[in-house]
Order: sequence, then C-alpha cells, then structure tokens
Amino acid sequence: MGRSNAWTSEVDWQTGQWQRRGQGPTHHEWHPPSPRGVLAKRPLTFFEVLDSGFRLLRFIPGLTIGAALIVFTLWTLLLTAVGTFVVLEFLPFLNELVSNDDAMSGFFLLAQMGSFAISLLSLGVAHFLAGLAAAGAESSFGARKTTLTQSWMSLRGRRWSLILAAALLGTINLGLLILLGLPSLLFALFDNTVLAIVTAFIALGLWLCALIWLNLRFAFTGTAISVERLGVRAGLKRSWSLTGTGFWRTLGQLGLGYLLSNQLVQLVITPLVTVITVIATIAIGTADASSMSMTIILVIAGAILLLLTTVSSAILFAYFSCLVCVCYFDQRMRSEGFDLVLIRREEGTA
Repeated sequence: MGRSNAWTSEVDWQTGQWQRRGQGPTHHEWHPPSPRGVLAKRPLTFFEVLDSGFRLLRFIPGLTIGAALIVFTLWTLLLTAVGTFVVLEFLPFLNELVSNDDAMSGFFLLAQMGSFAISLLSLGVAHFLAGLAAAGAESSFGARKTTLTQSWMSLRGRRWSLILAAALLGTINLGLLILLGLPSLLFALFDNTVLAIVTAFIALGLWLCALIWLNLRFAFTGTAISVERLGVRAGLKRSWSLTGTGFWRTLGQLGLGYLLSNQLVQLVITPLVTVITVIATIAIGTADASSMSMTIILVIAGAILLLLTTVSSAILFAYFSCLVCVCYFDQRMRSEGFDLVLIRREEGTA
C-alpha cells in the first residue's frame, strides 16, 4: 500500500505494516469541568496545610464540630462523674487538706499537673474524630459536603475498629503515664517530698516526649481505617509507614496547628471566663449568708464554665482532626501520587 497519502493509511504498530486507515476518532461528548474542591488536589506547602484545616472546618462544620461536641460532652460528663465520686469519697481528707496551707500548695500543683495530663490524654479522642471527618475531607476534593449522618453510615463495618484504635492509643498513653509516674509515687509514700516532686517533673517531661512521638507515628491511624477500610492492626501499620517520611514536617504542622488553635480558642474563651468569675464573685458577696444561695451561685457558675470548656475543647479538636486529615492526604500525594488518583476520580464523576 502506498505511503504517500497519510489521510487514508496508517501503521499497524503490532506488525509494523502499513494498512488502510480505519474509522476516524470518535468525538467525545463535552462535559463541564469538575468543580474546584475545597482542598487542593496537589501537595501543599507548610502553611497551606494549616490554612486547609480551617477551610475544611468551615466547609463541613456540622460534621467536624458536631461530632466533637457530642464526643466531648460525653467525655466531660464522664470526668465530672469521676470527679464527683472522688470528692465525695475523700471529703474528710479534703477538709483536712484545706486547713493546711503547705498541703494546699502541693495539692494545687498536683491538680495543675493532673489537668495538663488529662488534656493530653484527650489526644486519643482525636484519632476517632479524624477517622470520622476523613469521609468529609475526601469528598471535599470535589466540593461535596458530607453530613455527620452520612459519614457515620459510610463507616459501617469499621466503626468498632475506629473506636478500638482510639481506645487502644488512649490506653497506651495512660499506661506510659502510670509507668513513668511510679517512682514519684513511691517517693511520696516514703515521705520524701522533694524527690517525689523532682521525679514527677522528670516523669512528666519524659511522658510528654513519648506522647508526642508515639501519637505522631500513629496520627493517621483513624484516617487510614476510614479511607482505606482497614482493621486496627493494619491501620496502625499504615500510619507507621506513612509517617516514616516527612516526620519533622508533619510534627511541625500538627504541633504548630494545635498550639495556634489552642491560643486562638483561649483568646475567645478567657474574657468570657473572666466575666463569669467576676459576676459570680459579686453575686456571692451580695447574696445572703445561707448556704443554699451560695451553693446555687457556685453550681450555676461551675456549669457555665464547664459548658465553655466543653465547647472550646470541641472546636480545638475539630480543627485538629481536620488538620490530621489534610496531613494524611498530603502525605499520600507526596509519597504515592494520590493527587493523580483524585484528579482521575473527579474527572470520572464530572
């Protein structure tokens, strides 16, 4: 066959022979381009990750903040019940403690350290919240909103895996705290107060370092279980593998995001707490000396402060869970080319 007419002939690339050109290329039906997603389908810079966490939080507040409010309401009720039981159980001891100024100073120091430890133990809840928000984060690449009900239904078959993973990591964090705190407890039992305080601070520092490293290596457990439909053990291995590269970048993003969001929440909550405290103090000063009125004022003020604490914690961890999701997808884009998968998927649904 002649080769002079390229319009009627072509090469068969299997045999290398010229042949008559077949039917021309078909015209594909035009489709509008897929909408621009809330999260960019490309690897992000350091500060783009932080901003994307806020964008995701604003895009699906019902899923992120709503889930965090439910979880932290239950968490607060649990801690309140435990605290009430402890106070009622050790009421005679607490009465004797109030009468001793030195004992009260030590008690306040231990209470502050305990409050700090409890706030860090709450990081175990972040794994569950991140797994719950992962479905909404994945849909946000196509600008599709996901409700809390839709996200919960999409986790069918993996809900217990997500809950068990969060409980396991929280238990590990608590176990490390108890193990490292045993020496200071032994010194306190033998009335060696100075060594007990010194070892308590050392144990708290070591626990903080172990907590940061361990929770960073397992930070993507919840999202991996949710997105990749894994079990608990496979989710832990998957998170360990993903965080093996880019460790310091992920540490900086999650650490800075947590600190900045915490400071932002404190800037909003602190004036409200101050106003409530002042109003409660004035009300106590002007109230009758009867114990009933004092009790009512203290209960109302305590309930409001507890409500503000719950709301602030929910907002903080809602943003942190969004940030974990963004870091998870960003890491997969950098190491596995997941951005190409997302682009192809959105083109297929356009």
